[in-house]
Amino acid sequence: MQNKQKTRIAAPAANTELSFQKSGERPAARYVSASTVFAEALEHGRWIGLYWSASGQVQRENTTTGLPGLDSLALPLHTFELEIDGQSLHNRWEWVGASQRAGARNGTVEAVVELRHQVRPITVRLVTRLDGTPFLARYLEITNTGKAPAALNHVAPWSGLLWNSGVKGSWGEHLAVNPSTARTAYRIGYLAGDRWGEEGNFRWQPVDQETFRIERTLSGRVFNPPYFIADNGVIGQRFIMALAWSGNFLADFSLRDKSALTFRLAPLAPGPLRVIAPGETVISPEVHLGPCHGTLDTAVAAWHAHIRTSVTPPRPKGKEMYTVAGRVVEEPGDWILREIDMAAEMGVEAFMVDAGWYGAKFGAWTELRGDWEEGDWLPGGLAGIRKYCHKKGVLFGLWHEAEAIAKKSRLAAAHADWLLKTDAGRECGETLNLAHPDAARFFEDTVLRLIREHKLDFYKLDYNVDVREGGQTLRDGFAESEFWRHHEVIRRTYARARQENPGVCLENCASGGGRNDIGMLSLFHYSCESDWSVHPYAIRAINAMTMFIPPEAICYYHNHVNWGSQMQAHQMADADTHLRVGLFALPIFVGFGAQDADRKTEFFARTKRYIELHKGFCRPVLAGHPEVFHHTPDIGLSQAAPWCVLEYAARDRSRGYAGVFKLTHDAAPYGLRLRGVDMAADYEVTLDNASQTFRMSGRELALNGLPIALDSALTSELVMYKKS
Repeated sequence: MQNKQKTRIAAPAANTELSFQKSGERPAARYVSASTVFAEALEHGRWIGLYWSASGQVQRENTTTGLPGLDSLALPLHTFELEIDGQSLHNRWEWVGASQRAGARNGTVEAVVELRHQVRPITVRLVTRLDGTPFLARYLEITNTGKAPAALNHVAPWSGLLWNSGVKGSWGEHLAVNPSTARTAYRIGYLAGDRWGEEGNFRWQPVDQETFRIERTLSGRVFNPPYFIADNGVIGQRFIMALAWSGNFLADFSLRDKSALTFRLAPLAPGPLRVIAPGETVISPEVHLGPCHGTLDTAVAAWHAHIRTSVTPPRPKGKEMYTVAGRVVEEPGDWILREIDMAAEMGVEAFMVDAGWYGAKFGAWTELRGDWEEGDWLPGGLAGIRKYCHKKGVLFGLWHEAEAIAKKSRLAAAHADWLLKTDAGRECGETLNLAHPDAARFFEDTVLRLIREHKLDFYKLDYNVDVREGGQTLRDGFAESEFWRHHEVIRRTYARARQENPGVCLENCASGGGRNDIGMLSLFHYSCESDWSVHPYAIRAINAMTMFIPPEAICYYHNHVNWGSQMQAHQMADADTHLRVGLFALPIFVGFGAQDADRKTEFFARTKRYIELHKGFCRPVLAGHPEVFHHTPDIGLSQAAPWCVLEYAARDRSRGYAGVFKLTHDAAPYGLRLRGVDMAADYEVTLDNASQTFRMSGRELALNGLPIALDSALTSELVMYKKS
């Protein structure tokens, strides 16, 4: 038997198995989580992938000894990339050992494979986390065992082979080329564009050239974060993957020898990314990755289960979901109390004091970011606002752009050396250099102080700066990129904030959705979709973002940034359509209009109805971790499309709802076949436009569907169903 030295370990995580063994003469590791199997081994000093499986079946021993059956001198089979001091460490590794340990999240287990480099004084521990879903997470612990600082110039925590369809003969040719299109079987789904307001611009790119490479370097924050779907159209299998990195990044997918698809995901900045001191260990960003057979909906459901299990933190008890209102402090006085009155009257459950509450003078909130001491223009100060919120039965929250240091602030005058800079002293946005230990300490202390001092129920982090390629700090003879250390401080601070304040909800925002990678998702309870509330872009963005982010972890700012001074967001669609977008996320209302308006009018009645609808019908679905069905997954953000159709359903199929949004005037009627129903049950179905409720079988709803005909562009129908 080839695997004489096999060590099988009973993992504490359900539906998982770890195994460290020999594959022939090669030290090897195998990870099984739900239907996913992945094996890798040390061959010729290279840690390479052997095979992936999406069926859960482990390959026979006599088969694995010959895998992957490819030449690592010709193809990049190594499953991580690392460059230290200008040398590529893709080879010349030796085995040290393997072990397992409990993951940080309950119900997860981590496999640890330790390798030592034969040339550079570097050891690497490859840590692979299993959680019982079909997706694995991988990060590297990189230790400098030498006596001099080591410059980490590049790291791809996960890379290597996804598929190899290079089977000899006609069947192999069939696997490599989709016969219906005569094109390659492979395509990549990704979020294109990197500018404000472009979130959710999902598109497919065939990989029929040598390499498809994506780089994000525009702003240092990414409005379409590193989420990808690698699709094999011939065998009906796809990988979903993501990089936990909030700055610039690269991803490339290469078609090798016309049949093998390889990939790598990596943070991107001018090297070195990180200077590692002697004896120091640094932790790379994570990559989450796994294959699934079946439909896109099936893969998305499995991915959402993984995100809920291993990424997003659970909400504090009693705050599983709530509606929010909030306003920038636009003028002094007690007007803000009237806003809280309106929010409470409308049935909103939380109120946020947005930007403008701080600084030495009123009206200069953009110029005084960093001076995080409250001004004297709010009635009773923030303590008075908090008491008033609680008197009205409303939660109290506060906005904070924690990383900002405006040049006109007192903070910048006192600590000019804390500003993030690069060559010739050029500033990289009005941003704290968190690689400076004193700036990092100020940042962490301020975040914790504001939460504690103002007794917050929830806290919003914002980030409105562009750092472009990022700043640099001189360290040990190197000009080190600040990105890595910046993210280390962010992770440490907000992990501590959650630990020390377990009852406080944390919201992640960056000019809307500029930092929605899984690294930030792991720190915050929910994240912003966009600052741009214009229809139809908002629902199209949510349509795409929910392919990667569970909907209960997304918040939507209703009536926030408008189209222009003359054309307001609410004028871009009828009132029902405008309000229905908020049913597909956690809604945050940026005010309700004039305070002296008659609140018995239709506008207020309609708005209040949708708030009640969100809390009443939709909340059991959203807060219960719904299944998401993308009826129109490929429409992107701005390409021509007749309809945007999105459906959320309770996992027990007891209820659900679908939004059918008409995008163009000439769109033919849409046949809605509901996917979240039990075909053996009967349902009460409500068509909201006509306020008509009727009974249909789940079988009819799923197989025959409902014809939806709308007369005008930018109108919609809301379909709600509940088991009868």
